[in-house]
Amino acid sequence: MSNGKAQHHGSQHGERSTGSVSAWLIGPAFVLLALLILFVIPTEEIPLVATPAVRAASLSTAPRRTPLGDPPVININGVDHRCNDCHSIIQPRDVPPDQLQQHKDVVLRHGMNNRCYNCHDEANRELLHTIDGTTTYTHSEKLCASCHGRMYRDWTRGAHGKTMGSWDPDNPAFHRLTCVQCHDPHSPMFDPIEPLPGPHTLRMGHPGSAHQAEVRAERNPLLQWSEREGTGGASSNGGHD
Repeated sequence: MSNGKAQHHGSQHGERSTGSVSAWLIGPAFVLLALLILFVIPTEEIPLVATPAVRAASLSTAPRRTPLGDPPVININGVDHRCNDCHSIIQPRDVPPDQLQQHKDVVLRHGMNNRCYNCHDEANRELLHTIDGTTTYTHSEKLCASCHGRMYRDWTRGAHGKTMGSWDPDNPAFHRLTCVQCHDPHSPMFDPIEPLPGPHTLRMGHPGSAHQAEVRAERNPLLQWSEREGTGGASSNGGHD
Protein backbone atom coordinates (compact mmCIF):
# COMPACT_ATOMS: atom_id res chain seq x y z
CA MET A 1 0.00 0.00 0.00
CA SER A 2 2.76 2.43 0.94
CA ASN A 3 4.64 1.64 -2.27
CA GLY A 4 1.50 2.35 -4.36
CA LYS A 5 0.94 5.63 -2.59
CA ALA A 6 4.53 6.65 -3.30
CA GLN A 7 4.13 5.86 -6.99
CA HIS A 8 0.88 7.83 -7.15
CA HIS A 9 2.50 10.79 -5.37
CA GLY A 10 5.44 10.67 -7.75
CA SER A 11 3.10 10.65 -10.76
CA GLN A 12 1.26 13.74 -9.49
CA HIS A 13 4.57 15.50 -8.86
CA GLY A 14 5.70 14.70 -12.39
CA GLU A 15 2.49 16.07 -13.88
CA ARG A 16 2.85 19.30 -11.88
CA SER A 17 6.45 19.66 -13.04
CA THR A 18 5.45 19.16 -16.68
CA GLY A 19 2.61 21.71 -16.30
CA SER A 20 4.98 24.26 -14.74
CA VAL A 21 7.45 23.89 -17.60
CA SER A 22 4.66 24.33 -20.16
CA ALA A 23 3.39 27.45 -18.38
CA TRP A 24 6.89 28.98 -18.43
CA LEU A 25 7.12 28.35 -22.17
CA ILE A 26 3.97 30.33 -23.00
CA GLY A 27 5.60 33.73 -22.47
CA PRO A 28 8.70 33.12 -24.63
CA ALA A 29 6.50 31.54 -27.29
CA PHE A 30 4.41 34.72 -27.59
CA VAL A 31 7.55 36.86 -27.68
CA LEU A 32 8.99 34.67 -30.44
CA LEU A 33 5.73 34.88 -32.38
CA ALA A 34 5.69 38.67 -32.05
CA LEU A 35 9.28 38.92 -33.33
CA LEU A 36 8.42 36.61 -36.20
CA ILE A 37 5.47 38.78 -37.23
CA LEU A 38 7.48 41.99 -36.81
CA PHE A 39 10.69 41.08 -38.60
CA VAL A 40 10.13 37.99 -40.76
CA ILE A 41 6.61 38.11 -42.23
CA PRO A 42 6.52 40.76 -44.99
CA THR A 43 4.08 43.61 -44.43
CA GLU A 44 1.69 45.08 -46.98
CA GLU A 45 2.37 48.71 -47.80
CA ILE A 46 -0.83 50.71 -47.94
CA PRO A 47 -0.79 53.21 -50.83
CA LEU A 48 -1.61 56.72 -49.73
CA VAL A 49 -3.67 59.07 -51.87
CA ALA A 50 -4.38 62.74 -51.47
CA THR A 51 -7.54 63.57 -49.55
CA PRO A 52 -10.04 65.06 -52.02
CA ALA A 53 -11.43 68.49 -51.28
CA VAL A 54 -15.06 68.47 -50.13
CA ARG A 55 -17.25 71.53 -49.78
CA ALA A 56 -18.34 72.16 -46.19
CA ALA A 57 -21.95 72.54 -47.33
CA SER A 58 -21.89 68.94 -48.57
CA LEU A 59 -21.14 67.71 -45.04
CA SER A 60 -23.92 69.65 -43.36
CA THR A 61 -26.47 67.61 -41.38
CA ALA A 62 -28.97 70.48 -41.30
CA PRO A 63 -32.38 70.00 -42.99
CA ARG A 64 -32.45 70.84 -46.67
CA ARG A 65 -35.47 73.12 -46.22
CA THR A 66 -37.06 75.25 -43.52
CA PRO A 67 -40.84 74.78 -43.78
CA LEU A 68 -43.46 77.27 -42.63
CA GLY A 69 -44.58 76.97 -39.04
CA ASP A 70 -47.97 77.14 -37.37
CA PRO A 71 -49.43 79.55 -38.21
CA PRO A 72 -47.56 79.99 -41.51
CA VAL A 73 -45.86 83.37 -41.75
CA ILE A 74 -44.13 84.88 -44.78
CA ASN A 75 -41.84 87.88 -44.52
CA ILE A 76 -42.33 90.39 -47.35
CA ASN A 77 -40.19 93.53 -47.41
CA GLY A 78 -39.37 93.12 -43.73
CA VAL A 79 -42.99 92.70 -42.65
CA ASP A 80 -44.46 89.38 -41.48
CA HIS A 81 -47.70 88.36 -43.19
CA ARG A 82 -49.99 85.47 -42.44
CA CYS A 83 -51.87 83.70 -45.22
CA ASN A 84 -55.28 84.88 -44.11
CA ASP A 85 -54.16 88.51 -44.04
CA CYS A 86 -54.73 88.46 -47.79
CA HIS A 87 -56.93 85.43 -48.35
CA SER A 88 -59.59 86.62 -45.90
CA ILE A 89 -60.39 89.50 -48.27
CA ILE A 90 -59.52 87.89 -51.59
CA GLN A 91 -62.26 85.73 -53.07
CA PRO A 92 -60.96 82.26 -53.84
CA ARG A 93 -60.61 81.38 -57.50
CA ASP A 94 -59.97 77.90 -58.76
CA VAL A 95 -57.54 78.72 -61.56
CA PRO A 96 -54.55 76.84 -62.90
CA PRO A 97 -51.31 77.70 -61.08
CA ASP A 98 -49.83 79.30 -64.19
CA GLN A 99 -52.64 81.90 -64.15
CA LEU A 100 -52.09 83.06 -60.59
CA GLN A 101 -51.33 86.74 -60.04
CA GLN A 102 -49.45 85.98 -56.81
CA HIS A 103 -47.14 83.17 -55.71
CA LYS A 104 -45.61 83.13 -59.17
CA ASP A 105 -42.45 81.67 -57.66
CA VAL A 106 -44.35 78.43 -57.03
CA VAL A 107 -43.54 75.79 -59.66
CA LEU A 108 -46.05 72.96 -59.43
CA ARG A 109 -44.47 69.68 -60.53
CA HIS A 110 -46.15 67.13 -58.33
CA GLY A 111 -47.57 64.48 -60.64
CA MET A 112 -51.33 64.79 -61.16
CA ASN A 113 -51.58 67.22 -58.25
CA ASN A 114 -52.43 70.31 -60.34
CA ARG A 115 -54.83 72.19 -58.03
CA CYS A 116 -53.89 74.37 -55.06
CA TYR A 117 -56.99 73.16 -53.19
CA ASN A 118 -55.81 69.57 -53.33
CA CYS A 119 -53.51 70.47 -50.45
CA HIS A 120 -54.53 73.92 -49.19
CA ASP A 121 -57.83 74.33 -47.38
CA GLU A 122 -60.14 76.52 -49.44
CA ALA A 123 -61.86 78.16 -46.45
CA ASN A 124 -58.78 78.64 -44.25
CA ARG A 125 -55.45 79.08 -46.03
CA GLU A 126 -53.57 78.55 -42.76
CA LEU A 127 -54.62 74.90 -42.75
CA LEU A 128 -53.81 72.01 -45.05
CA HIS A 129 -56.57 69.92 -46.60
CA THR A 130 -56.32 66.16 -46.06
CA ILE A 131 -58.68 63.46 -47.30
CA ASP A 132 -60.35 63.09 -43.90
CA GLY A 133 -60.23 66.71 -42.72
CA THR A 134 -57.57 69.35 -42.10
CA THR A 135 -54.20 69.58 -40.44
CA THR A 136 -51.72 72.30 -39.54
CA TYR A 137 -48.53 73.20 -41.35
CA THR A 138 -46.60 71.77 -38.42
CA HIS A 139 -48.01 68.31 -39.17
CA SER A 140 -47.85 68.48 -42.95
CA GLU A 141 -46.77 64.81 -43.01
CA LYS A 142 -50.44 63.92 -42.40
CA LEU A 143 -51.28 65.63 -45.67
CA CYS A 144 -48.53 63.71 -47.47
CA ALA A 145 -49.91 60.47 -46.02
CA SER A 146 -53.21 61.10 -47.83
CA CYS A 147 -51.57 60.06 -51.11
CA HIS A 148 -48.19 58.60 -50.13
CA GLY A 149 -49.29 55.95 -47.65
CA ARG A 150 -46.40 53.57 -48.23
CA MET A 151 -43.82 56.32 -47.89
CA TYR A 152 -45.56 57.59 -44.75
CA ARG A 153 -45.47 54.09 -43.24
CA ASP A 154 -41.76 53.80 -43.99
CA TRP A 155 -41.18 57.28 -42.57
CA THR A 156 -42.87 56.42 -39.26
CA ARG A 157 -40.56 53.39 -38.95
CA GLY A 158 -37.39 55.24 -39.90
CA ALA A 159 -36.88 53.50 -43.26
CA HIS A 160 -37.61 56.67 -45.25
CA GLY A 161 -36.41 60.15 -44.46
CA LYS A 162 -33.83 61.20 -41.90
CA THR A 163 -33.72 60.44 -38.18
CA MET A 164 -31.32 62.49 -36.05
CA GLY A 165 -30.06 62.40 -32.48
CA SER A 166 -31.19 58.87 -31.58
CA TRP A 167 -33.13 55.93 -32.95
CA ASP A 168 -35.05 55.64 -29.67
CA PRO A 169 -38.26 57.72 -29.86
CA ASP A 170 -38.24 58.01 -26.06
CA ASN A 171 -34.82 59.65 -26.11
CA PRO A 172 -35.05 63.47 -25.82
CA ALA A 173 -32.41 63.75 -28.58
CA PHE A 174 -34.66 61.87 -31.03
CA HIS A 175 -35.74 64.00 -33.98
CA ARG A 176 -37.15 62.81 -37.30
CA LEU A 177 -37.30 65.30 -40.15
CA THR A 178 -40.70 65.80 -41.75
CA CYS A 179 -41.38 65.40 -45.46
CA VAL A 180 -41.17 69.13 -46.26
CA GLN A 181 -37.83 69.49 -44.48
CA CYS A 182 -36.36 67.51 -47.37
CA HIS A 183 -38.87 67.84 -50.23
CA ASP A 184 -40.39 70.96 -51.76
CA PRO A 185 -44.12 70.09 -51.55
CA HIS A 186 -44.81 71.83 -54.87
CA SER A 187 -41.92 70.14 -56.68
CA PRO A 188 -40.76 67.21 -54.53
CA MET A 189 -38.19 65.71 -56.89
CA PHE A 190 -34.64 66.47 -55.78
CA ASP A 191 -32.24 68.39 -57.97
CA PRO A 192 -29.07 66.45 -58.86
CA ILE A 193 -26.90 65.98 -55.76
CA GLU A 194 -23.12 66.06 -56.01
CA PRO A 195 -21.82 62.73 -54.62
CA LEU A 196 -19.15 62.71 -51.95
CA PRO A 197 -15.86 60.87 -52.58
CA GLY A 198 -15.98 57.15 -51.92
CA PRO A 199 -14.15 55.58 -48.97
CA HIS A 200 -10.62 54.21 -49.28
CA THR A 201 -10.06 50.70 -47.96
CA LEU A 202 -6.87 48.73 -47.36
CA ARG A 203 -7.29 47.09 -50.75
CA MET A 204 -7.34 50.36 -52.68
CA GLY A 205 -7.31 50.34 -56.46
CA HIS A 206 -10.19 49.44 -58.74
CA PRO A 207 -11.81 45.98 -58.64
CA GLY A 208 -10.55 43.77 -61.43
CA SER A 209 -7.53 45.96 -62.22
CA ALA A 210 -3.94 44.84 -62.55
CA HIS A 211 -3.30 46.31 -59.13
CA GLN A 212 -5.55 43.68 -57.55
CA ALA A 213 -3.56 40.88 -59.19
CA GLU A 214 -0.31 42.31 -57.81
CA VAL A 215 -1.74 42.57 -54.31
CA ARG A 216 -3.16 39.05 -54.46
CA ALA A 217 0.24 37.69 -55.50
CA GLU A 218 1.74 39.06 -52.30
CA ARG A 219 0.52 38.47 -48.74
CA ASN A 220 -2.50 40.66 -48.45
CA PRO A 221 -3.96 40.24 -44.93
CA LEU A 222 -7.47 40.74 -46.30
CA LEU A 223 -7.07 37.85 -48.72
CA GLN A 224 -5.03 35.37 -46.71
CA TRP A 225 -8.11 33.39 -45.76
CA SER A 226 -8.73 32.60 -49.43
CA GLU A 227 -5.13 32.01 -50.51
CA ARG A 228 -4.99 28.30 -49.77
CA GLU A 229 -3.16 25.50 -51.49
CA GLY A 230 -5.12 23.27 -53.80
CA THR A 231 -8.37 23.96 -55.58
CA GLY A 232 -11.02 26.33 -54.42
CA GLY A 233 -8.75 29.21 -53.42
CA ALA A 234 -9.77 31.49 -56.26
CA SER A 235 -13.43 30.49 -56.21
CA SER A 236 -13.73 31.10 -52.46
CA ASN A 237 -12.53 34.61 -53.08
CA GLY A 238 -15.28 35.34 -55.60
CA GLY A 239 -17.71 37.98 -54.49
CA HIS A 240 -15.39 39.26 -51.74
CA ASP A 241 -12.64 40.84 -53.82
